[in-house]
Amino acid sequence: MGCAVRSFARAAMYLFAVCLAAAALLTTGKMAFAAEADVTINATMGVGNPPISEPVTWTVTKLDKNGKPEKKPVVTETTPVLKTKLKAGQYQVLAQSKSVRAKQTFTVGKDPVTRTVTLGTASVSIKMITSKGRKPVKEDIQWELLTYVKGEPQKGERVDLVTAPTASFTVPAGGYVIRATYKGVKADLVVPLQAGQSYDYTLNLYAGHGEVAAYNGKTKIKQDVSWQIVREKPNEKGEYELVAEETGPQPKIMLREGKYLVIARYGDMWGSEKLSVTAAQVASIKVKLKEQLAGYPAIASE
Repeated sequence: MGCAVRSFARAAMYLFAVCLAAAALLTTGKMAFAAEADVTINATMGVGNPPISEPVTWTVTKLDKNGKPEKKPVVTETTPVLKTKLKAGQYQVLAQSKSVRAKQTFTVGKDPVTRTVTLGTASVSIKMITSKGRKPVKEDIQWELLTYVKGEPQKGERVDLVTAPTASFTVPAGGYVIRATYKGVKADLVVPLQAGQSYDYTLNLYAGHGEVAAYNGKTKIKQDVSWQIVREKPNEKGEYELVAEETGPQPKIMLREGKYLVIARYGDMWGSEKLSVTAAQVASIKVKLKEQLAGYPAIASE
């Protein structure tokens, strides 16, 4: 009888040990599945500056499979440095210090995560198409970044200059003008940039072409002719604003969509003709030249 009791007790203890081991394995498995990594995030005001020592409001939100933030944040805290634990996945952190905000996306895995969010700067990238439906220009474009002066865009100060098919700038937040020059055609784009944000722009030049030819009576002039393209209407001083200049017998001149006056000069002869340009179209005109001394339009100097 005593032997039977001892055998039963040993069996019960063995069964308990097996169950305990299974429970431990199951628990360990769950813990591994739900493992969290340490996440440390600080903020700086501008590139290359030390971390901010003042409190920053941090909002961390998990991103769904489409990369969109979920409605409810997983962490909301105000502290100079955010220290928390997060499960594996994609997240977006929003940092706000006073009126300056910045976002950053980061990935959490098994290893600790350390990130720095830069406040006070913005990034902008820009490319160009000549008209709707066209592919981006692959030739060099002169991109000029200027400070924005309300109502007087010509008075902005140059911040940077890039010559390439596309341009990227990282600058303090504020208002700017991006001035593009391509094949003699200029276009301005006003861009308000918020701190911590990245922007991608495509500048539509809305450009067409004017194909011009000069005639002496009914005879086409095959030698080089000097061409000046000015805006159709004179300014308040009565001067015509110069848009483009070319030399050749029959040049094809790229121009932004609009109305112009074409002035041709060959030797002692000159003539003018109106030109209307539509984006993505080629407008062909003939300019009849005559020997005349008076009436040559006054061209405004830049």
